[in-house]
Amino acid sequence: MIRYDALDALPVRQALPGLRDALEGHGTAVLVAPPGTGKTTLVPLALAGLLGEGPARRVVVAEPRRIA
Repeated sequence: MIRYDALDALPVRQALPGLRDALEGHGTAVLVAPPGTGKTTLVPLALAGLLGEGPARRVVVAEPRRIA
């Protein structure tokens, strides 16, 4: 179950429009933000289109600190 109220409160929400623009314009983007801002929680859902914003896409998330 997705708690949309909690996702709306994540600080990275403000960066989503710029991130989408960068991906559409350049095809790549680097997102840097402090821990706890919602990078891993919100961004993959938003880019995959699972929040009702944009087309459905496949998103792969690599988390190097967890791989190590």
